[in-house]
Amino acid sequence: MTPAAAVIAPLSIPGSLDATDPAAADFIAAVDLLNEALRETWGNDDFRDSPLTQLAGFRPSSMRRRILLGARVGRELVGVATLKLPLLDNIHTAWVQVAVAPGSRGAGLGRRLYAAAEQAAAADGRRTLLAETDHPVRPVAGSAVDADPVMAPKSGTGAIPADRAARFAAGRDFELEQVERVSVLDLTPSTGWQGRLDAAAGHAGADYALEFWQGACPERLVDSYALLRQRMSTDAPLAGLDVQEERWDAERVREGEAKVRHMDAEELVSAVRHVPTGQLVGHSVLMVFRSNPAVAFQDDTLVLAEHRGHGLGMLLKTANLVRLRQELAAASRVWTWNAAENVHMLAINDALGFGAVGYSGEWQKLL
Repeated sequence: MTPAAAVIAPLSIPGSLDATDPAAADFIAAVDLLNEALRETWGNDDFRDSPLTQLAGFRPSSMRRRILLGARVGRELVGVATLKLPLLDNIHTAWVQVAVAPGSRGAGLGRRLYAAAEQAAAADGRRTLLAETDHPVRPVAGSAVDADPVMAPKSGTGAIPADRAARFAAGRDFELEQVERVSVLDLTPSTGWQGRLDAAAGHAGADYALEFWQGACPERLVDSYALLRQRMSTDAPLAGLDVQEERWDAERVREGEAKVRHMDAEELVSAVRHVPTGQLVGHSVLMVFRSNPAVAFQDDTLVLAEHRGHGLGMLLKTANLVRLRQELAAASRVWTWNAAENVHMLAINDALGFGAVGYSGEWQKLL
């Protein structure tokens, strides 16, 4: 049987990863396929998820549910497609991802998997499909050594190479809405961070005070933190992506924290409190998975617009890096993603020593 004749069907999400669960073996094989696709793209295992982490991510919650499709040739799983379906807001959208084993490419299996995922999204009433493609650093558009074609987003800022992943998305009638720069900070030369933090705190002034927590937001701050998470969905550059404001409250914050714990991860949050009002006005989040403790991932960083101009972005990110070195010292590098048009945050990252290692394409298709 050839890949073109592969049978595509939903895969059950196991209750556990124990060998006695009949769905466990297929789920682990699907995780291996997803990890192999990322390893092939980036040339390392920094993005490797353990089956435990992925299982926690696939378990349904009040915020989202996920669908896993598998392509099988005989008993072998040779391709997967995933759908992430928000349930609280943006219920018109679905995030789609497709991965095919290297030996099964070239026979249209990726196109079939995508078509099955699109059909499942449409059947669930979703009208906007979102996807992301990853592209390691290549010569930038317009440079003297740039010989490869590139694609520019509708936002007009940045570019990605017109490689296999980009051509696949464009061939499925997705439009490239935005480009994000992917950057890495090497934490090995760890000297000087406290001095940077002291300087940033001095620049911010006495009206702003740092807060920090690991795992769970203090109860006295949770409502204020929920507002920051909600504003993250509107204040970050979104180009033309068809996404709407998220609704956050204390309950959603607690559910998200529980999900992180179930994914076997640690979450470090630095926040800035405006002393005169007592309200949080900025935050920055780092996440480290216990299965891969050398790698940290920068999640949200936001300063409310009405409190910008005081160096709070630099204060937040530096404070979290100092705490990362103290609390999770095995972390040796930090990955981050920033919209190409977010020049202010990119300037902060550059000053901290982040270096560009690639780009991500943010794609959209209206059904």
